[in-house]
Amino acid sequence: MSRRSSSSREVLLGLLTIEPMTGYDLGQLIRTSVGHFWRESYGQIYPNLKTLAADGLVTAKTEHQKGKPDRRVYSITDKGREQLGKWLAVEPQPEIPRNELLLKLFFAARVSPEIPIGYLERMVEKERALLRQFRQAEREIAGNRQYPDAPYWRMTARFGQLELEAHLHWAQETLAELRSLAEKEKTGERKGKHHAGK
Repeated sequence: MSRRSSSSREVLLGLLTIEPMTGYDLGQLIRTSVGHFWRESYGQIYPNLKTLAADGLVTAKTEHQKGKPDRRVYSITDKGREQLGKWLAVEPQPEIPRNELLLKLFFAARVSPEIPIGYLERMVEKERALLRQFRQAEREIAGNRQYPDAPYWRMTARFGQLELEAHLHWAQETLAELRSLAEKEKTGERKGKHHAGK
């Protein structure tokens, strides 16, 4: 099986094994489930659903709703399950990470330490909030024992939780070092002014 540059179709097939869903439902579920490690926009979801339907991997039916727009609900087919199984059996390809915060930190000697300190402080604030969400998700997954997928959901949530904890640990260490550099810079400036005033 040749590897495509994206697994956008397979994430939709995988989520449709849980239950039939609309494109909107899939987008919401991606955001609240696999969203911590996999992103898909509605601009990707709807064209991929159309392709999956054309390939016979999903079926679509229109549900009429009283007083509301019709819903287009997608279900995975046997062929779609077979395709998902083939994709799952292929070794995952390593991703090359791109992290602009680390990139800017690498070159941060060219600016005041106060600039990366601000980046790190805002990162800590955001990631602490995310960590609270992961811990809540883990508790919710623990209550979903009726789903055979639940142990696997918990494993991915645990990865996200531990990754965030590592990020926060690194951020605290890095902030301490950056603040030390900032203090040395200020001390150097004060000394420079003092000598200039003599």
